Amino acid sequence: MIALLFAAVPSLVLAQGWGGALGYGSDNVYRGVSLSSGEPAWLADLHYSVDGRWTAGIGASREKPRFQDAGVQYTVYLDRRWQLDEDWSAKLGLMHYESPSNIWRDELNYNELTAAVGWRGRWRLSLALSPDTPGIFTYRGAATGFAAAAELSYNQPIRGRLAAHFGLGLARVHKADLNYSYGSAGLSYGIGDVHIYSSLLLATRGALRYNTGSSERNRWVTTLVWNF
Repeated sequence: MIALLFAAVPSLVLAQGWGGALGYGSDNVYRGVSLSSGEPAWLADLHYSVDGRWTAGIGASREKPRFQDAGVQYTVYLDRRWQLDEDWSAKLGLMHYESPSNIWRDELNYNELTAAVGWRGRWRLSLALSPDTPGIFTYRGAATGFAAAAELSYNQPIRGRLAAHFGLGLARVHKADLNYSYGSAGLSYGIGDVHIYSSLLLATRGALRYNTGSSERNRWVTTLVWNF
């Protein structure tokens, strides 16, 4: 599980009309970095899909920066999806991030272009590019600039709705002059519209330099998500 917020949103097909998710996790980890200082966090998503191709939505999750009160990170996104054939699918998306209660709110107002390709709901390769992601924060704020992240994930059904998940990611934050890698390995299980995810999340030491929250690189994270 690379990002808690979108763990509940299917990567290949979304049904026509309104949908969403509500969840609660033991941490809010995004690309190897805790956004909630290692504390539990809630998450929410609401989206509208047209013909399973175009999807627009808004997400929110709890964030807890170091030395600050808890706040909310908001995301607004627009996706275009293609079913290339019986096995392959692809997606392009735009995402905008906001953290209005954060003292670094101006730097955390940034954007991303994402692209992904998937195979049979098992393998998924994605790339995210941003022109204005913040670098290392200081008391003066942080300079913003280019950032990129590439992720490869694999989903293996085991029995019924029990599945194993594995992920590996690489991130580059130009204004921090920083490269780091991160990954995950865990299990998920579904009961009706509810899913539980439990994963060991790993990150290299470089992730700590970019982390304004938890100082732990490796941790177990468990999240309960209801899809509607």
